[in-house]
Amino acid sequence: MPKEIKIDTKHPEYEKYLSDWQKVEDCIAGQETIKENRELYLPSPGHKSEKEERYKSYLQRATFLNFTGETRKNLIGQCFAIDPVFTGPEEFEMILESIDGAGVSAIQQAKCALGNVLSDARAGLFIDYPTTDAPASLQDTEQGNITAKVILHDAKSIINWDTMQRGAKTITSFVMLEEDYIESDNGYDKEICKRWRELRLIDDIYVVKLWKLTVDEGFMLESETMPLDSTGQPFNEIPFEFIGVDANNATCERSLLIDIANVNISHYVNSADYEEMVHVTGQPTPWASGLDQNWIDNVLEGEMRLGSRAVIPLPINAQVGFLQVEATTLPKEAMDQKEEHARQLGAKLVERKEVAITATEKNIDQASRSSILASVASNVSDAYHRAFNWVAQYTGVVNEGEGFEQGATFELNTEFAINKITNEERAANREDFNAGLIDFEEARTNLKEGGVASKDDEDVKEANEARDEAEFQRAQEAFQSQNNNAPDNE
Repeated sequence: MPKEIKIDTKHPEYEKYLSDWQKVEDCIAGQETIKENRELYLPSPGHKSEKEERYKSYLQRATFLNFTGETRKNLIGQCFAIDPVFTGPEEFEMILESIDGAGVSAIQQAKCALGNVLSDARAGLFIDYPTTDAPASLQDTEQGNITAKVILHDAKSIINWDTMQRGAKTITSFVMLEEDYIESDNGYDKEICKRWRELRLIDDIYVVKLWKLTVDEGFMLESETMPLDSTGQPFNEIPFEFIGVDANNATCERSLLIDIANVNISHYVNSADYEEMVHVTGQPTPWASGLDQNWIDNVLEGEMRLGSRAVIPLPINAQVGFLQVEATTLPKEAMDQKEEHARQLGAKLVERKEVAITATEKNIDQASRSSILASVASNVSDAYHRAFNWVAQYTGVVNEGEGFEQGATFELNTEFAINKITNEERAANREDFNAGLIDFEEARTNLKEGGVASKDDEDVKEANEARDEAEFQRAQEAFQSQNNNAPDNE
């Protein structure tokens, strides 16, 4: 009997990084999700019969401050402080407004793509071609009748893949995507199930297979299609674009946020210990000595009332007091250290001004962080550039043979506020220019890369020349006026 094909087999790299992806995802989701995972992130401090009750209180008092989610949100905000710049044919306007066919705009999807790469160091763009009897036309795209869709996949949905060599070029030969779909909808609730979309090159021809899991037959092939381009020819590459941190290839990389997530969870554990300590030490325990059972039963009637209005009758030499445990500062100190560590990793960008670091450390830290964010933003831009050109090949906007060097581009902002040069650096740049150590273009490049200047160099030159000409004209007029008003010498 032939061995059953395991369509949902996971790539070894997928298995390696899955726990990191899940941890970062849970941290970004916030306190509710972290607490739902109970002892996965907060080990129980008890080991006796009271363990469950004590753990409930221990868990309830713990506080999860979401450094991880704030870091991700701030980095995305830095990149999208300025909208991406699209250049391409007018026929793509409808695609920009609904890139996935479900009303999500290209900008909205690009934000999610950037966030996925920041979280998991991985994402993918799948260009989904509809099955048609004839090739799609430009008119079909303009009218929205038939068009390709760009579908964003996060790292967890790209479960398996492979590559191959074609000459000197490495290309993707196989991708398995795990998707959710609506199995049934009665108008009140929907049954969501999983299916698997296989993208594969078979004899250098791109083929799409859709698989479902059945109770009786196991994995069953639901459909198999061979998409065609605008000329009616099959594709010889898989229209799927990986997005990464260092490079846009199939290789998995370590999450950019996993270190912050680890610190975040450790801080959460410290907070649970600290809050329990505050709870225990903040509630003094009353004690009494010198009382016998007869006195307790007959005089106190089985209870001791405390407070300023209560009178406690005591026998000779008996005492009453409160046991106050002295609090330790160790959990709080550990929390403070981890908050500082999180800031150093880039967790709380808005509070960076409160961190006491040297100017050199600040410059190195900012250059390192900004370069990583710029690299990710550039990789996302490149992936969308290629994705739009896959769409163009389907619709015929790009002629055969033009390849990916022509057609649409989608450039994300890489000039971030954290990159802005200081006043001292601007002064040094000006002095270098005045001393002739750098020319006008070099000085302008430094200002533009430092987030200070944005205008085109030629426009600035023309404006400077016009200003100089106007000042010269005013000086001439003033000189002439002075000469005209001067008294004549006898």
